[in-house]
Amino acid sequence: MRSRADLVAAFHRAMPDRVAEATDLWLGYEHGQGGNLPVLRRLLHTLKGEAHMLELLPWGDLAELAESVIDALRGGGRPTQLTGDSLLGALEALGILSASAGEDAAPDLEGVRETLRAARAALVGGGPSAEEPGSPPGRAAGSAAPPPVLDAAAASPPVLDAGAVGALSRELQRLHGEREVLQRRLREAQRMLRALLLEIDPRGADVDRVAERITKTLGYGAEIERALGAVRADWSSNDFAVGRALGELDEVVRAASVVRTERLLNQVSLAARSAARMLGKDVEARVEGTGLLDARVERRLEPALLHLVRNAVDHGIEPADVRARRGKPARGTVAVTVAQTDASVRVEVKDDGGGVDFARLREVLAPSVPDVASLDDAELIPYLFAHGLTTSRSVGAISGRGVGLDVVAREIGALGGQVRVDSRPGLGTTMLLVLPTSLHGEEVVPVSSGRFRCAVPTHAVHSVVLLEDALHTPEGARVRVTGEPGAELVPLFSLAAVLGDGGQPAPGDAALVLHHAAGLFAVSVDGYENPRLVSLVRSEELPVTSPLVRAVAPTADGEALLLLDVERVFAWARQPPREAPLAAAAEPTREPLALVVEDAPVARELLCGILRSIGLRVEEASDGREGLARARATPPDVVLTDLEMPYMSGLEMVAELRRSPGLARVPVVVLTTAAQEQSEAALRGLGVRAVLSKQRFVEEELRRIVASLVRG
Repeated sequence: MRSRADLVAAFHRAMPDRVAEATDLWLGYEHGQGGNLPVLRRLLHTLKGEAHMLELLPWGDLAELAESVIDALRGGGRPTQLTGDSLLGALEALGILSASAGEDAAPDLEGVRETLRAARAALVGGGPSAEEPGSPPGRAAGSAAPPPVLDAAAASPPVLDAGAVGALSRELQRLHGEREVLQRRLREAQRMLRALLLEIDPRGADVDRVAERITKTLGYGAEIERALGAVRADWSSNDFAVGRALGELDEVVRAASVVRTERLLNQVSLAARSAARMLGKDVEARVEGTGLLDARVERRLEPALLHLVRNAVDHGIEPADVRARRGKPARGTVAVTVAQTDASVRVEVKDDGGGVDFARLREVLAPSVPDVASLDDAELIPYLFAHGLTTSRSVGAISGRGVGLDVVAREIGALGGQVRVDSRPGLGTTMLLVLPTSLHGEEVVPVSSGRFRCAVPTHAVHSVVLLEDALHTPEGARVRVTGEPGAELVPLFSLAAVLGDGGQPAPGDAALVLHHAAGLFAVSVDGYENPRLVSLVRSEELPVTSPLVRAVAPTADGEALLLLDVERVFAWARQPPREAPLAAAAEPTREPLALVVEDAPVARELLCGILRSIGLRVEEASDGREGLARARATPPDVVLTDLEMPYMSGLEMVAELRRSPGLARVPVVVLTTAAQEQSEAALRGLGVRAVLSKQRFVEEELRRIVASLVRG
């Protein structure tokens, strides 16, 4: 469990990105994106809740005032220039507060608070305004509205086709009824067969009459054969129809879970412009291409992509005087390109800035990385994704706190994707994100290695080569690989050795050449198969896990393919020998299971840490819908939930739990920032055992309540 001091530090480190996100949301609202307002309100509400739980009262009070301005605006108030000025000033003040945390002299925020109060009063009182009611601030009455950034199709969420699902459900029910009839016909054929066997049983019968009895029962046997043949034909037809219906149902569900990337790319463009405005840089943001993504993939891609774009504007694009000395155009460029293949979506973020400062990176890494001066630039790139690492010499409003690329690597890795980096000093940096289009399945290349059957994602495979003769260098084995720039030597490892079975690459072995963050590497295998699409069980859903296994794919023969995490395989292969990562696992633990449902990341981590410290296993979810799914998949012993969350509120989730078999009696504890007598009464009616306030959060009280509920 991380200490409260660590969580406070994480809160402050995350503040610049939250301020940037909130700023983007408000600027988008000013450009006609009315849907940004509830999202901004949710973000402020989350900030308020986390600040109160961590006893950071100035942050909590400021976020609460800003939230009240949004509430007044959503309640019908007419926005003015004061509305935008007060909110943007509050967001800037939150960033300054975190940047100066720990200093003796705290910033004077009374002027910011007064501006927020004045803005709220103007909205509630409906004071004079030159704008039309409901128009975004900064647009006078009668002036033409700016074209909306999003069209309706791009903004609308995926919708499940209820008619198609209903028709397919009825068809599957009909086919299920057919199978019951076929089962009865099989039972009748089985009865006839038993009668036939009894008739020809020679035991206790006159031997001379056996032949006669067999002859008499030939017709009976032919009838059985005809019956079984008919059942087999009808069963085959039914099986085909069931497969087709299930395939159509899967397509309907997939279609409902797939979104286009236009909305995400509009957010990226807005974030780039906002970051450039905040930093006083002249930057052109280009967005090209489109693609289709699983909605869950898009939700996790968004924060990673926003991090990369802001990082490119802040760290990549040089100041105007530096660009002039280097003979570059005054205006910098950040280009985001989306391209789709059958198996993946590729998102490229490219800037024409100064590239990674490898000299500065070596300087930062020197205290913790031995012989860092001897590493070439490509070997340094994986360190860019280390948690807490920053090469900035000062803390800025957007970056410089070591938050960013580690988030990108974590989010993309959790989706089964990869981050690849190409940086050239003085010319710029290209970040390539390679993602699966869907979480329902993934195209993989199955491989065999010793006693293990594994697989790697197709998008991570550069090529397959037959080893003729490995080159041995002081740095280890190498294999020559031909690529677009020409032939290059890449590191070569034995996959069997990495997995703990030992062995070395040998002539005649097949080797898969794989992408990693900074280039290529190869692993020798016993054999490989053609790519195929598989359904996956994610590693977090398994009772035992390995650091190298991202998911498991069941196979038709009852075995399973272990889907390897390519980045971790590369990192593991480069380290000194250690305990085999796929060694036999211990028996799974039997501690009570707690489910924490909370959309505020810091608050969620704080609660999870408290529960783990008292010996509980913990599952976590970021909204009510995810929490309900996790509870149904693995029933918890106790549930802790917030109330106000996206997609499904805590109140709705608890009501669904009470209607779910096996979950109706699960004890629930609610933590919320809302002071509400009516909601508390409704929660008590749903059997909620305790309602705790985040503003008056007492850790010992939570420990005592949860411990008593688990014991009960």
